[in-house]
Amino acid sequence: MGQVFDAILKRRSIRKYKNQEVPQDKIKKVLEAANWAPSNGNSQPWRFIVTKGQYVNKVCNVFYNWAKDYIPNAPYIPEEKVPGMLKYAENFGGAPMHIIVTHEIFEDEIKTKEALMAASAAIQNLCLAAWEEGLGTVWIGGPIIYSEETREILQLTENEEIVGIIPIGYPDEDPVPLERKDLDQKVEWLGF
Repeated sequence: MGQVFDAILKRRSIRKYKNQEVPQDKIKKVLEAANWAPSNGNSQPWRFIVTKGQYVNKVCNVFYNWAKDYIPNAPYIPEEKVPGMLKYAENFGGAPMHIIVTHEIFEDEIKTKEALMAASAAIQNLCLAAWEEGLGTVWIGGPIIYSEETREILQLTENEEIVGIIPIGYPDEDPVPLERKDLDQKVEWLGF
């Protein structure tokens, strides 16, 4: 098995981090990998915002203020999981830094969708490179990435939107892999 395939199979979403600073050179290496993602016409329509300290705290507060009402009332969340999920929601498991990935918004709807696709590929590269560097990540989406308060905290321009908030740090857990649906349920072969 090759290194890339090995990283894909071993990478996990991390929701608990050690209280340990990540050296800036490791973050730069991860960002370099993200920057090499494919994009339509080599447009590279992404931007990376690296945060720590008060910016991490403020974004986590936005998430927690939403989660504290949503999580206990979500019908699909088992009651026994609610306390752990609320604890995680306080600070994304204690990740010391976040990498926020945005993409450009264009007047052309197709160009905007292509920008979203490219920025999503950048996030995949970022997560795989982080894993190779001994760092954990998780891709955060949902209401927080559409919140005006989040946009203001991160000083976003009007022509960009968030694709994901990626908490990053040294993992303090080793989650077991979640089961995947059988590939035969997801693939259709035409012309074979």
